[in-house]
Amino acid sequence: MRLYAALALAYLGWVDGLTSTPYQGKPSTRREILLHTGGLVVAAPTVLAYPSSSSSAETSLVPKVKAGRVTMSKTIQGYWQLAGGHGKYDIENVQRVMKDHVAAGITSFDTADIYGPSEAIIGPVAKDLGPSSCGVNTKLCIFNAGDVTKESIRSSVLKSRSRCGGNIDALQFFWADETNPKFVDVSLWLSEMREEGLFGELGVTNFDVNCVRKMVKAGAQIRTNQVQHSALDRRPIQSGQAQYCAENDIKLISFGTVGAGILSDAYLNRAKPGGGDIDSTSMRMYSSTASRFGSWELVQELLSTMEGVAKSVRDSGRCPDCNISNIAQRYVLDTDPTNGCLLVGVRNSKHIAENVRTHQFVLEKGEIEAISKVVEKRKGPKGDVWELERGYM
Repeated sequence: MRLYAALALAYLGWVDGLTSTPYQGKPSTRREILLHTGGLVVAAPTVLAYPSSSSSAETSLVPKVKAGRVTMSKTIQGYWQLAGGHGKYDIENVQRVMKDHVAAGITSFDTADIYGPSEAIIGPVAKDLGPSSCGVNTKLCIFNAGDVTKESIRSSVLKSRSRCGGNIDALQFFWADETNPKFVDVSLWLSEMREEGLFGELGVTNFDVNCVRKMVKAGAQIRTNQVQHSALDRRPIQSGQAQYCAENDIKLISFGTVGAGILSDAYLNRAKPGGGDIDSTSMRMYSSTASRFGSWELVQELLSTMEGVAKSVRDSGRCPDCNISNIAQRYVLDTDPTNGCLLVGVRNSKHIAENVRTHQFVLEKGEIEAISKVVEKRKGPKGDVWELERGYM
């Protein structure tokens, strides 16, 4: 909850008609977080039938996942980093990086209405490449239920759609206060808007399984569920949420799969991150996840086991350059009963080849069991998806 509250500051600062100066990453006011991207029109677009999504990169090594009537790349580009707290960036360079990922087959984008100017930066790229080459998933994040009406929801969706370049593949819904049951009504309103063609499919993000069940039972047409999910964070699995989604044709979109690089070669046989290592919002978040998982010695045991599996994969010829991050991502994919997607945070083009490699192989049963044996020693995180972050535990 604290994380989303911080991101809400960006949302509160949103203004139409933004300038194109590069965002410096550490705004001194709420509005300064959004001082970029040429003034995009946010008037309501003509409502048309939603175009079917497909990728022109048919020979891509990155598989595609069908979620209802939209198709997503199995690895998705994530742009939470554009909300701030991850250093400076240049908009033109960010947009080049986006296109580099699409060219490699990572054709889906992930953003949110509260990720600073992220939607408005992605929008021109998505519009330029077209819906046959890429797709945008965004989020509708609601913190003040008292202000919510069907009309206000529709207005927010139309503004996001315009900023995202005219099309949204998945509109993912976040609701801050799960004790307020109005989220069910909102999910039904959004389902109606999906039928109108305002976006491709309805998704949710960071709800517990009971809330997802209530929305589905009421008739909401949910097709994706974005959750924190990794070898360090098994809440979607231990809560039964992943299995429920599999039984109801809902694809998981898993973020945090490498824990801001903690699950990588860089941290094998290294001291616990601290001080200068904690240099971004992501690292603060996932360092906390690792601490809840268990001692640093247990994290090292997990990394050592993953390196052993990576060596097995390399030696077998399945993926000659396989590393710990590939194994961490593969472990999530190969234990996800929904056959869903990975969401990777993008800051540059350095990890494109690495992220594509994840799809060159699958883990064998014994390799999964070796990793799971270590994961089963964990102390946490406990409970269901996002309960800790909401302050419920």
